[in-house]
Amino acid sequence: MTVEPSDAVVFQDEYTNLLSGDAVEQVANHAYGVCEYLDHYRLVEDLPTAADGDALAYHGHCHQHAAGADHHAVGVLRRAGYDVDPLDSGCCGMAGSFGYEAEHYDISKQIGAELVGKVRESDAQQVVAPGGSCRSQLGDSDLADSPPPHPIELLEAALA
Repeated sequence: MTVEPSDAVVFQDEYTNLLSGDAVEQVANHAYGVCEYLDHYRLVEDLPTAADGDALAYHGHCHQHAAGADHHAVGVLRRAGYDVDPLDSGCCGMAGSFGYEAEHYDISKQIGAELVGKVRESDAQQVVAPGGSCRSQLGDSDLADSPPPHPIELLEAALA
């Protein structure tokens, strides 16, 4: 199971809007996305990896961007030895299930085409994205035969 960036945002932001009390604040203050956790506690430092400067284009998830947490995966991947190009790409166009709905499909694909263009402009050999819907949108493009990996998958590959 992959932890999506929005999972941490629910605990960090939305629960404090719905509930109150010390316990809610304590959970919110100690909730992290997986890359945010690894970055915050600097758990990927000076480790021998197989990444060897492999070039990645990184597309961050909208929830991470809105929470100001989209830099964590970039930092973790760089410390694992990857050369990361964080794309200034905005939304992938899927927005969860939005892009799967018939009435939104065309606009979703148009927005996704802008992201695909940003990936092509990058010198990276591979694209990586934490969002499930983002990976689905990129996987449906002509960039690859399958959705791109989650940053944790590349971290695992580098450490293996």
